[in-house]
Amino acid sequence: MTKPQHEPDRSVDAIGALSRIGPQTVKSALGLAAAGEIFDLGLPIDSTIPHNPDFVRFSMAMTHTPEVTGAASPFQYCLEAIHGPLHISTHIDAFVHIQDKGEIYGGHTAASSRDDRGWKRHGIETVPPIVGRGILLDIPALKGLARLPDRYEVTVEDIRQELDRTGLAIRKGDIVLVRTGKIQDFGDEAAFQAAEPGVGRDAAIWLYEAGMSVLCTDTTGTEPLPFADPANTTHVAMLVHRGVHLIENVFLEDLSARGVFEGLFVALPIKITGATGSWIRPILIR
Repeated sequence: MTKPQHEPDRSVDAIGALSRIGPQTVKSALGLAAAGEIFDLGLPIDSTIPHNPDFVRFSMAMTHTPEVTGAASPFQYCLEAIHGPLHISTHIDAFVHIQDKGEIYGGHTAASSRDDRGWKRHGIETVPPIVGRGILLDIPALKGLARLPDRYEVTVEDIRQELDRTGLAIRKGDIVLVRTGKIQDFGDEAAFQAAEPGVGRDAAIWLYEAGMSVLCTDTTGTEPLPFADPANTTHVAMLVHRGVHLIENVFLEDLSARGVFEGLFVALPIKITGATGSWIRPILIR
């Protein structure tokens, strides 16, 4: 029996690590927004931003203009059409964005879980609103750097040292934001896409085992790129094997500059049926 709309399935099988965020987790996180200051963690979307060279380029065109619509009626309006990949700018990966040996999260085969119109399991429309405690791990600041060098792998030891530095701890349901400083290259497509630092597989698994529900980074690919070992990636470890969504291209520079390490995190994926991801505009409120 299909669950009614007002009773979403919040089981581990349905939403993975997001099942760690319950009403009490949300209520506790709301207390972190006492100052009411909002940090916008999203980036713009247009044809000039960095694109993976394998992706279709984003485009937008007007389909209706006030000059034309107003010619037939005193009621004028304007409308556009957009075309482009959901994995550019700030976005969230659905579990089905990545497969491992032909399987997706939950052990289902990719072949039986999709058709020409999209995914029948774990499409982005199944991802609930994400509201919880956000915690920043500012690895460059830990090391006295403006940014990490390309291909640098954030390790478990880096994370432990950063938690010691800030006096924080990972709690069940936390949304973890890892800053590398790579977003400083966002205005230079060639530099931004060429290589990047990121969260290593072992570090991501450690965060998951500590209670993390979502992993966010200021890079386009979460982990160090190019891959050191394509058979053992952070993407597979999180999306396929543990049900942890990845949010990428998150703007963390303002949090770093202000020394803000925790707050109420809010992100609302768009319900695009059967899609592998969604553009997203996350915020952190302290």
